[in-house]
Amino acid sequence: MVAPGFLQNPEVRRWLNGVEPAWTVLEFDSFNALHDEPSASNPAIRLEHNLTATEISASAVTANAVLLLRRAAETGGLKLTATGNLSRAVVDEMCGSIECPNYDKDELFRYQKVVNEPDFLPLHFVRILVQAAKLLRTYRGKLIPTPLGRRMLAAEQHGPLQAVLFHVGFWHLNLAYFDRYALDLRIFRGIIVNAGEKMHQRAGVKLHHGWVPERSSVA
Repeated sequence: MVAPGFLQNPEVRRWLNGVEPAWTVLEFDSFNALHDEPSASNPAIRLEHNLTATEISASAVTANAVLLLRRAAETGGLKLTATGNLSRAVVDEMCGSIECPNYDKDELFRYQKVVNEPDFLPLHFVRILVQAAKLLRTYRGKLIPTPLGRRMLAAEQHGPLQAVLFHVGFWHLNLAYFDRYALDLRIFRGIIVNAGEKMHQRAGVKLHHGWVPERSSVA
């Protein structure tokens, strides 16, 4: 379903790095079904809510989201900077407890004596994602849990939280903000970055509507 010569384009070949993705052999309707967000009318991708604790433990993003939610609830809110990022004191604390497989925190501190939130990608990504999912909100200079965030935190199983984060992350978050590539290279990342604009209700939770624009992600 790719245009003639697409896979021979040097830029595309460099991006694919010798791999021919499955989507290049899909029919157009099948590609669209996988590209569009999951919904009652589009069951091509189904997000499982009833995951076991063992299965959830394999997701660093979900574990970090729970950690961030719990810390915000326990402290009465996480202090923010004027630009909307977590304060350096909060970042320092979270750096010691947040999970980040294959991420070298020692190297980060080797080159930066002062670490701001955007410098620590595992935390920066989760904070933006959790806010985009409407699990945290700003209030008087702090980041506090929303009623939805408290319900998710109180749940014995975090399968619904995993589903919400996956859904928002892949269909309603501007992932191009995190790759640090120039805009002209993002065209090849469209299969991941671009998503539908309709939200649906899953597990009794109305998800966040619309994109988180890049300018909001930077704030």
